[in-house]
Amino acid sequence: MDENMRKHVRIVSTILIVMGGFYLLAAVGITVLGLMAGNNQMQAGDVAVLPAILTGGVILLPLVLLGSLHIITAKAFRAGKGWSRIALWILSILNLGNVPVGTGIAIYAIWVLIQTREEVVNIND
Repeated sequence: MDENMRKHVRIVSTILIVMGGFYLLAAVGITVLGLMAGNNQMQAGDVAVLPAILTGGVILLPLVLLGSLHIITAKAFRAGKGWSRIALWILSILNLGNVPVGTGIAIYAIWVLIQTREEVVNIND
């Protein structure tokens, strides 16, 4: 593989790590807001605390999973692991729905995957 494609692999990996960090940061922010809101509701004697906590969990679980998967897949893709290509295809397809930024990132990642389909990429060589 030429040096130009190694740069693209490095760029895609970095973008995915940053994107995963944003997912995890959003999960932390939602957790803090949920705890503050739950505390206010409990002090007011509101009985709707449990549904609010369950709703927050439904939102947080996918954010934490997606963030972790983005970071793990990006590091594995940069290291040239074979399984990371499949995981990156799945994440790219999922990111196509994140209009407009996620769509652009997904299209770029798919382009890199197509350009490097013949070989497993290890940019550390």
